[in-house]
Amino acid sequence: MQIENDFGSQGFGGACPPAGDKAHRYQFTIHALSVKNLDVNVNASGALVGYMIRRNSLASSTIEALYKR
Repeated sequence: MQIENDFGSQGFGGACPPAGDKAHRYQFTIHALSVKNLDVNVNASGALVGYMIRRNSLASSTIEALYKR
């Protein structure tokens, strides 16, 4: 299941800093969850999903990348 993102659609929108701008920093985090599914529906807010992920997270790892166009 995917919820609505900041672009107003479902799914990953990708890295897209303005052309000519300095490199933007992007962080990608993966979580190992203690549950098979989060108790949220497709209309859940990003804040609620984030809370539920952190509440059920056993471990996580983050990678940081820089990107510019």
